[in-house]
Amino acid sequence: MSENVLFFEKVGALLPPVNYSAITFDDLDHPRLVAIYSLYWEISIVFSTGLFCFMLHMIITKSSKEMSDYKWYLVHQLTWSYIFDVYLGLWKPVPLWPFYIGYSAGIFSNVTANLVTLQLVILMLIIVGMGLSIYASVVHRYVQASPFSTFYTYYSVLRYRVAFMVILYATVALILCIPVIVTIPSQGELKSALTTNYEIMEALFELHPSIFGYDTAIQKLSVVYIFVEVLLFVGVILSIILLYLNFLRILRKNRPNLSEATYKMQIMLFRTLFIQLGSAVVLLILPIMLALILTMSGWKQVSSFSLIAISFTGLHAATDFFITTYFIKSYREHVKSLVFKLLRKFGIKISLEQTSVFGPATVSSAIK
Repeated sequence: MSENVLFFEKVGALLPPVNYSAITFDDLDHPRLVAIYSLYWEISIVFSTGLFCFMLHMIITKSSKEMSDYKWYLVHQLTWSYIFDVYLGLWKPVPLWPFYIGYSAGIFSNVTANLVTLQLVILMLIIVGMGLSIYASVVHRYVQASPFSTFYTYYSVLRYRVAFMVILYATVALILCIPVIVTIPSQGELKSALTTNYEIMEALFELHPSIFGYDTAIQKLSVVYIFVEVLLFVGVILSIILLYLNFLRILRKNRPNLSEATYKMQIMLFRTLFIQLGSAVVLLILPIMLALILTMSGWKQVSSFSLIAISFTGLHAATDFFITTYFIKSYREHVKSLVFKLLRKFGIKISLEQTSVFGPATVSSAIK
């Protein structure tokens, strides 16, 4: 244990010391940028809601027969992405980094006292739902690639599947939420600790009553947190690659037991899922991790940068919708037909030879 502590202390020593006293009010509070940020989220909610309703209708009504079960996994996955986008849009979190605090410019803007913890708990619950929805889709694709396995026999029983996912969700949610609830200081304690040491904090707490977070003493622990985050990030990347390669191995092994159409469909659906995982890493994990690293280094402008980083996460739901539409033939064909109808109303005619631009040829023929 002492060796681990010593290791993290050495890593922390490589970082420049953060002079919190040198940080000014203007370094933290950016009213004009926050106003633009809030407007961005308002537009994002409207745009995402329109896309989500369209996708929901399309997935339920336009999925091919071979996707009779998997379409509900897509609905489950896209619903969590949409909920995440809407929650961020309503919450509008504004970090005041490099201090480890933030406030809400949205629905929680006037929340005070211990209710401020609720903001983080809701976020954790949604993140767990997003993660497990992707996990459920991955497992489903794996099982479908090996329909004669013993695991498939148990997996095909719906009540076992549902019970397992509910228990898994509750377990992961408790593991993530309990430490947050237990360790985060009350707003009174946080205000007392920060205003005692930093003059600018008095004005910030008056201006933003929903401030929540941790004292600057947590900066030492942030080294451990970032180190774990980097390991998890690398682990996620490697696991995604290994999962994809192993899926291809299993699929090729069971190819004699699958029809050509089913085989191509499995490749198409898992490829789509693989790309969705990649977009989640790029749009959700990378921006926030970069902002946290800059916070740990004490960069004064990180509070404004963090607003841009969080804004990037708002692109995830829309990206998820577009990936699903582009790489799954039945959805792509439906969107293509709608586009052609719209163009014809404006007197624009498109020949069939031009339709290849709407999707990759290797995937277009996946389901005939």
